[in-house]
Amino acid sequence: MAQTSTTSWLKLATLLLAGPFGISSHANAKTDWQYFGPYNKTTGVPNAIFDMSKSLPSDLLSRVLRKLPEGQNINKNSEKLLTDDQGANIFLVRDAEVKVAFVYSGAGYHNGLGFFKFSAENMPTKTTQVQDKILFPSSTSAIYNPSTAFLKYGNALDLGTFHAGDALGFTLLGNGWVPSLGADNPNQSANAIFRTLQKLNPEVNVGTNNYKAHTVLLSNPSDGLLVLGFEDMNRTPGQGSDNDFNDVVIAIHVTPFSAVDTSQLNSLTPKADLNLIDTDKDTVPDYLDAFPNDPTRSAQRFYPSSTGYGKLAFEDQWPLRGDYDMNDVVMNYRIIETLNAAGQVTDVDSIYQVMARGGVYDRGFGLHFPGVASSDIVLKNADGSPAATLMTNNGTPVALVPEANQPEAVLIISPDLKPVTLPSQTFPCSYFNTWSQCPTVQGPRYTAHITFTKPKANLTAPPYNPFIFSAINRGKETHLVDMQPTALADRSLFGTGDDASDPSKGHYYRTANNLPWALDIPDTWQYPLETQDVTTAYGFFGSWAESSGVQNTDWYLHPTNKNYLYISK
Repeated sequence: MAQTSTTSWLKLATLLLAGPFGISSHANAKTDWQYFGPYNKTTGVPNAIFDMSKSLPSDLLSRVLRKLPEGQNINKNSEKLLTDDQGANIFLVRDAEVKVAFVYSGAGYHNGLGFFKFSAENMPTKTTQVQDKILFPSSTSAIYNPSTAFLKYGNALDLGTFHAGDALGFTLLGNGWVPSLGADNPNQSANAIFRTLQKLNPEVNVGTNNYKAHTVLLSNPSDGLLVLGFEDMNRTPGQGSDNDFNDVVIAIHVTPFSAVDTSQLNSLTPKADLNLIDTDKDTVPDYLDAFPNDPTRSAQRFYPSSTGYGKLAFEDQWPLRGDYDMNDVVMNYRIIETLNAAGQVTDVDSIYQVMARGGVYDRGFGLHFPGVASSDIVLKNADGSPAATLMTNNGTPVALVPEANQPEAVLIISPDLKPVTLPSQTFPCSYFNTWSQCPTVQGPRYTAHITFTKPKANLTAPPYNPFIFSAINRGKETHLVDMQPTALADRSLFGTGDDASDPSKGHYYRTANNLPWALDIPDTWQYPLETQDVTTAYGFFGSWAESSGVQNTDWYLHPTNKNYLYISK
């Protein structure tokens, strides 16, 4: 809010007329605000604040104000900075530590600023679905309110560690700080609560005018920073907003920065300068470089996407058809490939979460990299720490060594899934997430990381070659259709039972009419209930399989018997 700006004076006048509670013509949102931690009741400054100013670029504020000039309507900005939710929130593709630092306020308001965590897979659509935590109860401009601008440049909070699949959004309470309460207004007008998820904001979009957008999120990869600018007034025309989006500006430090999906973010650097900056000299300019300080890495590739998960589903009675419910092992998965400037794969991160175990047998889960020698996996870093790691849930990563006696790299993600999926429960709940009368339970999550000794130009496409195997008889493996078994598989089982594999033709793990024992579905999918045949639950499955995937390619989106599907509770 510049002192010479007409729109800024209008905004300040609106503030004064509205009083400490802001515009009150809309219903109040009765909220007992949760705070990130204790804070000074007089100043609103958190007790856990620390000074991060020396870690911020010396020219950060000037760059922010060049990008988001005081009093300039963002709709007149030639760079088109307003985006959808994918470009306004932080989506993590791997674990990361997050710190938030106050940078600037161009507002006369005393705004409260908070954050919330949500799942990238299940984005909130209602305000009741988010749990805000107030970080900075009061932030205001040192220009307009010098005696009460207690929050200083670089004052920061450590939010801690977040995990792959987490997403972070932010909340602003317009003029929310109430000095007499020493807190943010518990009766804050719903018209003055704004979040980075547009569906949660009070405005109504008209035509191409995106009034519900209240934030600009900018990427500054060379410094490992994101910069978030908020507009603190209702953006409906006539409400007094100057639309400059610098009313509260924060810097968000993410370590490692490569954990952030930056594909939909705008850059803090002016467009005219973007191609001139290449910090690591790898020929990829910083604004396109996911690793701007690492000349050996430059990009990330996600499968099936940076925010979604695919599903692997197995029938565990191969070479017999079994009950064919395809729920004996069900995994959500996401693959992240790190690439160098030449487009070669340097690292692979594989994330798996057990969604169901409908099999009575003990089954392990592994991942085979066809054409990659076991010796191609880096085992130790220069400091002696493990380079190949496996993390279970949010535990400490442990060394991950390729399976012995395998010429090609095979990683054992779990030697036996049964002990970690409720085997002690009484029947039928001893089966994991496959019976409708049993509660849904969150399964274990595994994150595997490997680095190759030399970048790979011709790596098999994700999900590579995942498989289950008998924990009692290691040679009994079950793979996706036509994916080769590993060197430890018992090949004498091919052609027995219902299996019609013909290794001479490259045909594996299929019946005489092409039915598979494993599925890779790059999307959400409801698997069948226990004992319910997938061909009955999904009537188009049979024609898809028998045509070798040519017909009914979207069969998994069209169940024909929904009563046969497992629904999580």
